[in-house]
Amino acid sequence: MSREDKEAQEDELLALASIYSEDEFKRSETAPGGEICVCLDLPPNFSVAIKGDCASNEYMGSFEDIVSFLPPIILDFELPPGYPSTDPPAFTLSCKWLSPSQLALLCQRLENLWEEYAGGVVLFAWMQFLKEGTLEYLKINSPYEIQLCEFGPKAIQDVESVTALIDCILDFNEAQQKKFFDSKSYMCDICFSEKRVASRYYTVQIQDGQVQALNCPEPKCSSVATPAQVKLLVGEELFSRYDRLLLQSSLDLMADVVYCPRPNCRTPVMLEPGGEMGICSSCKYAFCTLCKLAYHAVAYCNITSG
Repeated sequence: MSREDKEAQEDELLALASIYSEDEFKRSETAPGGEICVCLDLPPNFSVAIKGDCASNEYMGSFEDIVSFLPPIILDFELPPGYPSTDPPAFTLSCKWLSPSQLALLCQRLENLWEEYAGGVVLFAWMQFLKEGTLEYLKINSPYEIQLCEFGPKAIQDVESVTALIDCILDFNEAQQKKFFDSKSYMCDICFSEKRVASRYYTVQIQDGQVQALNCPEPKCSSVATPAQVKLLVGEELFSRYDRLLLQSSLDLMADVVYCPRPNCRTPVMLEPGGEMGICSSCKYAFCTLCKLAYHAVAYCNITSG
């Protein structure tokens, strides 16, 4: 490998890592190459369908739904010693919802792009084409029917079964919609300003010790924030307080749980049914669950005698 090719490869891989997130570009640790995941920008109300007419997949039903996101097109590549001066990257394309013939067309277009760049680095151009040009190049419109067939050496339709494909499409769409929603700020119906009202609202609630059922601040909304959502909104430090107070309040509601009476311990202790002795798992203190003094077995107890 020439020094110029080595420097060009390293510069290109570093540039991709700085431009794209880890979800979009993963550099290989063992060879000059990596994996590129391209999620397409779908038009509004994009409908996908699978018909039960493919003999190679034993699926007799049908599926159709509107999605905002589809699983990514995955480009696995390795840069040969002669790249970019003389040799193109070695690569494969895989996708769960594109047919092998469609993937083969994309592979051919990537190879043509390499020839057009005439010895220059081409990975960024490949990514841009896959993201911005795939739908138009393949003439994909809504409603789009997914075809399931055999595959070729570079074009791999990554499908275990039709049922698994449907689950994958729906799960990915739901996860990406949540990710997109969580990354945005929305107009508050209370103060009519675009800011993270929920973050401030939950912060005040947690600081005041009100951690049970952190509801949406919108009066007409009854949804409750999950711990993962709370953590995302308030940060690590305040979430630790929330987590601790939530555990404590939950334990306080349990009749078979008491706290170690030692002031410097206060570890929750699970009681045996009908028993009057508690043993702290932290400091090993054995105590009477009634008077909270050292366990005295059948000896006189101030609580029971009163």
